[in-house]
Amino acid sequence: MRKNTPPEKASVLTAAPSVYSEGPITLTWSGASGGTSPIKGYMLASKTSTDGSTWTSWNVLENFDLSASSGARTAAASTTPGTYTKYGLWTIDTLDVYSAEQVSNTILCVAAACDEPAIAAPKNGSATYNPNPRVLLTTGAQPSEQVAQVKIGTGDWQDGVNNPSLFSPSGEVGGSAAMMFKAETQTAGAKTLTVRCVNTDFEAPSAEVSRSLTVLASPFEEIAANETKVKASHITALRTAVNTVRNYYDLAPVSWSEEIMAGRTEVKNWPLHILEIRSAVEPVITLINQYSTDPGFAVPEPDWEELGTGRPRAAVMNQLAELILSL
Repeated sequence: MRKNTPPEKASVLTAAPSVYSEGPITLTWSGASGGTSPIKGYMLASKTSTDGSTWTSWNVLENFDLSASSGARTAAASTTPGTYTKYGLWTIDTLDVYSAEQVSNTILCVAAACDEPAIAAPKNGSATYNPNPRVLLTTGAQPSEQVAQVKIGTGDWQDGVNNPSLFSPSGEVGGSAAMMFKAETQTAGAKTLTVRCVNTDFEAPSAEVSRSLTVLASPFEEIAANETKVKASHITALRTAVNTVRNYYDLAPVSWSEEIMAGRTEVKNWPLHILEIRSAVEPVITLINQYSTDPGFAVPEPDWEELGTGRPRAAVMNQLAELILSL
């Protein structure tokens, strides 16, 4: 027979981080030692509490071999917000004798906030002619259930649950989901909109993302069939408006193939100018429809008016103007 002095527990055991929303947890310790027999390994356990005062009994997580007097280990932790956890570590010698336990600091699981959303449109500082400006966004990567929220200026937050008619898709959405917000009717002028996502389980919001924009009045003169003579200024207004809208959706401006000059640009070229403007509008429509195909949010593919022959037709000009005002 031989008298065996039990091993000594670690002098310190630290769990980090002390506040977290998801694991794993890193445990570090030092100061353990063998008694008569050297260290063979350790036993790791945990206990939890909902109030930081009443605790469960120890739940053994693992036994592992390690002869060193210090070390580090990762451990699972509760993912239930409001749950406190602490860990215990026992030193084990080669005769399988256990030391007293060393208890770690207490750590706390808190609500997981959403990742911040990404805004594809509007481009910051851009302008739109649409009094119901669209916001194209992608929700944060985490969590898998969240609600997008938007507010304009100092107004109230609007979200897909309480204001479903303004969001597509409405309600709760998944992580990294493409969606669209279409604002209630706005007066002309400068606006600031702010977007965030909220974890619905814990009402934990993401960081906020803001954009400034300006809602513009219509730049178009009314063109009446058989009354208004379509002029160079009408084509120029369409070109300017198209590039304004493209900028809102963060698309590069179009460089037009021919400069239009009053009294000098030939009328016979106007169909080419119209086709060029239509081509410049179509990528905007494609982009919008990538974020929603729901009626009222998506833009139907235009059924373009026939160009006809002779002077520019009022119907052709008005169709483009109405489309640009709706983008």
